Amino acid sequence: MIGRQIAALRHANGLTQEQLAERAGVSVDVIRRLEQGQRRTARLATLHAIAAALGCKVSISFADGGAQESTSPGQYRDQNESSRSRDPESSDMKRRELLRLVTAATAVVSASSPAHPANEEDLGRLGASERGRLGRAALGELTTVNASLWTAFVLAPAKADVAPAVWAQVQRLTDVLRRPQSTVVRAMVCALNADVFQLAGEILFDANRYADASYCYTLAAMAAREADAMDLWACALTRQAYISVYERRFRDAVPLLGLAADLARRGDPQLATRQWVSSVRAQAVAGVGDQAACERALEQAEQVQALTSPGNGGWLRFDGSRLVEDRASCYVQQRRPDLAEPLLVELLTRHHAGRRRGIALVDLAMTSALRPDVLRLVTYGAAAVDHARQTASGVVVRRLQDLRPHLARFSKDPHVRNLNNEIAHLAIASK
Repeated sequence: MIGRQIAALRHANGLTQEQLAERAGVSVDVIRRLEQGQRRTARLATLHAIAAALGCKVSISFADGGAQESTSPGQYRDQNESSRSRDPESSDMKRRELLRLVTAATAVVSASSPAHPANEEDLGRLGASERGRLGRAALGELTTVNASLWTAFVLAPAKADVAPAVWAQVQRLTDVLRRPQSTVVRAMVCALNADVFQLAGEILFDANRYADASYCYTLAAMAAREADAMDLWACALTRQAYISVYERRFRDAVPLLGLAADLARRGDPQLATRQWVSSVRAQAVAGVGDQAACERALEQAEQVQALTSPGNGGWLRFDGSRLVEDRASCYVQQRRPDLAEPLLVELLTRHHAGRRRGIALVDLAMTSALRPDVLRLVTYGAAAVDHARQTASGVVVRRLQDLRPHLARFSKDPHVRNLNNEIAHLAIASK
């Protein structure tokens, strides 16, 4: 785990193993052996040095078994505040800088940039320095960075830690599009833009910046359309629709998911785009109370299990591993705790860390409120609060806020009142 995180963040920062070792003041052999899995951990001082060279903290980025520092709840709060202070969008200045990048990229993607026709032979021969045009090697490097950023995002317990490298890649790709490129290269770079802006949106979504996340998803859809990349386009629209699902504006999500489904049918049948759209649609129609449509959508989503390589590890990560979570989420929305709870308990045995565990804990607290079972409500709710503090996940915090109206009926219980206050304080601290 540690080695994979180091490698992903190193690639995201554009560093070789030698450069990282020099920055951290450690032996290159240490970096190499960690990344290759020959060493599962290292001295805490060494991990701190590597983390500092990558612009993050051991307690956030390299939490893995014995590598994590022991901390008290108060220390976790301090770390989360530090993590938020490193998060570019938590600062107004940094947030404005991000929106400036988004606006610039929007203008560049939509502009009719001069194009130079090129065939595959030309693409292989061109170098990055020739008239500002990119060749195969440079495009391959940009693609590798995008993939590394997604890997770093998936592995990072605090998603905001990946933000600086993502903003840097946004700037890089925008600069490339400002220069005249061949038609072939322009389409490829637009696809890379659609890819990285979906990732930027995911980071902002995790930080509860829904308007900014929506802006990024919109740009991703525009860039995918320019690239004629149907699956990328459909995924950008699905992420856009999920914001409405998450904000419980289910009727707003349904037509957008219909458009995403139409695009997915024109995409690659070997990818799980259609199944992912169906999975999100299931949650949307569950929210409007259409149980029959929900079951049909879930059945369509389960067809992902018949695909050999459904996801790509980046902008499309739906591989069937979340089917249980999606079904449980639908049952929670339908207020069917008897069906949701067994699935959620099973999920806790699978996920010992990360955002998925936090969401399962909140959903279990919700099912306990629906039963009602005050003891389980307080137990699961308190565990979710602790998880949100440790990971600084805005998604889990938002889920906890949605739980608060369901606590009102138990307001005479002092433990429930305390839980409600803890959630309120957490929501204020996360802003």
